[in-house]
Amino acid sequence: MKKNFVRFASAIAILSLGVACTDLSGVEERINTLEAQMAAMANQLNAFNANVRALEAFTQSGQTVKDIVQNGNVYTITLGNGTVHKITIDNGPVQLNVSIDSEGYWTIDGNRIKDANGNPVKALGEKGDKGDTPIFGVDSEGYWTIKYSETETPARVTDESGNPVKAVGSSSSTGEPSTGSCLFKSVYVENGYLVIVLNSTPDQTYRLPIEAGFRISVSKDFIAVLPGQSVDVPFEVIGKDATTHVFVEAQGYTAVLNGDVVKVTAPDPLPETGYLIIKAIRNSDSSTKAVYLTFERGELTFVYDAKTVGNAGGKVTIPVSANVDYTVNIPESAASWIHLAGSTKALAPSTIELIIDGNTGEQRAATVSIVPSLGETKNIQIVQAGAGETIYNEVDLATVASFSLSGTSLAAPAALAQTVENKDVFAFYSTLKAGTLYVEMFDAENKSLGSIIPASGTDINAGNASEFSQDFVGNGAWEIPAEGTYRVVLNRASKKITIYDEATDLQPLTVKFAYENGTSWYLTKTLVPGTFYVSTNSGWDSWKGKPYTFLASAADPQVFYWEGKSAITIDGDNEDLKQVSFKIAQSAADVDLIEAGPGTGGDDPNTQSGTPFISKSYAFAPADADGNALSADADLIVNEWLPCAGAVSNKRWVLAKGTKVKVIRFIIDARNMRVRFDVEETAE
Repeated sequence: MKKNFVRFASAIAILSLGVACTDLSGVEERINTLEAQMAAMANQLNAFNANVRALEAFTQSGQTVKDIVQNGNVYTITLGNGTVHKITIDNGPVQLNVSIDSEGYWTIDGNRIKDANGNPVKALGEKGDKGDTPIFGVDSEGYWTIKYSETETPARVTDESGNPVKAVGSSSSTGEPSTGSCLFKSVYVENGYLVIVLNSTPDQTYRLPIEAGFRISVSKDFIAVLPGQSVDVPFEVIGKDATTHVFVEAQGYTAVLNGDVVKVTAPDPLPETGYLIIKAIRNSDSSTKAVYLTFERGELTFVYDAKTVGNAGGKVTIPVSANVDYTVNIPESAASWIHLAGSTKALAPSTIELIIDGNTGEQRAATVSIVPSLGETKNIQIVQAGAGETIYNEVDLATVASFSLSGTSLAAPAALAQTVENKDVFAFYSTLKAGTLYVEMFDAENKSLGSIIPASGTDINAGNASEFSQDFVGNGAWEIPAEGTYRVVLNRASKKITIYDEATDLQPLTVKFAYENGTSWYLTKTLVPGTFYVSTNSGWDSWKGKPYTFLASAADPQVFYWEGKSAITIDGDNEDLKQVSFKIAQSAADVDLIEAGPGTGGDDPNTQSGTPFISKSYAFAPADADGNALSADADLIVNEWLPCAGAVSNKRWVLAKGTKVKVIRFIIDARNMRVRFDVEETAE
């Protein structure tokens, strides 16, 4: 890659010399600028690939931390196996979202990276040991590239539409490639562990136990401050002896050391940048350790300023966003009927939970205060209905703008996403812990409209659709029995909710079809999110199709959709653009299993080099109303469900002559065997 850039620079120099032979100053200046840009990019790529290698190391099982050295936003981490990794902390935009999924495979933007043979690349071996490490680069045209060894020829990284990805960051004012190195958001020490937070997915962290040794421990890597105020920053020097001395250095702020606490005073107004360094020197063996802390404006916010509760009582959950400590104060006059679940003091949890007792008397109210260590006190009014009163009116679910999951089964509230295939269906698919789960409703201004709760009991009735009721937040909840992966599907039209656990969860579609329409070879593929091929050209021999990345609906793994940032044109007057169907495979690498059938003849798709694609592949093609595959093409109608069949077929949906559409969404509902071509921003 470096040689490519050198040749590019030389070509510019030669052309420039041919234009102006008498004055070389402008040429030299441009060459110097280009060389500086190339040097900066080389440094960025080195930092990015170092972060990729470190990410792989952190994921391996049994890792410990022997030593941590911080220099600005660069951390040098020595692991227990002796390997040393330098990682760069950068809160800028993620230029290339590289991660490792729960099964140990490398991903970009959540999609698994595949090698030249179309196989996903393992970051971890079967026992958690090292797998293959991608090496990223930028080619002479400014596109991301990837390879797995220094001798391998790099290939361009492509996006979900199969297009190469430019390595240009939003901070680049010149338009030159800018790789960035922002895989990691923060690093801090907590309770004897080194905690590493990913930039793209801050809820995904790596916790590595720290081996005993000489180090400085602080609770977090930033300090929450307010203009003109002071805050204490406690720390601990682990492994110190009588010869150990501690020093502090600050920029933009005043810092005074007092024992194991640094008193930091912020100016008014707050500066744009600033830092605090705490350094410890153990003279007995000349060991030196230091930590670098940055500053943030102290803030505490929560969604509600009032909550109404039925006379039966229940639980009130208040989502909180905070980077400061705070205390929850319940007035003495209400302490007999309002109780805090958990400690009265906490370090920025995601929720506050209040337990409200039942009320057999008149309506009552109280003001609960949330008092942060920095900033203004927040108050929330709790109003409870009296005996025989009803102060909750059910809402029309069609008017609900959004639904959110809350409760002790989640670390933080999580949205139920509206599905593209049905505007009345909202879904969630992720990990839940054992605990309570309820669904809160919000209007367009994010004001709570109450919650959806079980119609009876607290059992999730796994895998079965259940009716639900409406009430106050916390007045009813489902009980998640154990930690695991759950799928929550809410249909507001039918007023039913289905909660699937791992044992009852919906399964992806697995198809088996014959190669070349015979019985010589059988091919099997399980349909999961990834590449499908959108085919427009007519005839088997030209039917290769263009790759598009399809996602699976959170509501059903047999529903796939593609949404494009730029529309796909289908033109009834263009022979090559007027017809569409979808195929799942284009080469042997696209299928999971190839096995010999009972027939004779036919080429082995594993070995035949003359056919670079599987010409007669399983496809989603037009069907009649009964689901039978058609023997002819069908009319393409937009924004409507059209019947399809899964079959070995080359039939397509054809747009009428004289018409042209720009499709922004393809939807394949393999469970109900239907497809849709959406040309409007909002699908029905």
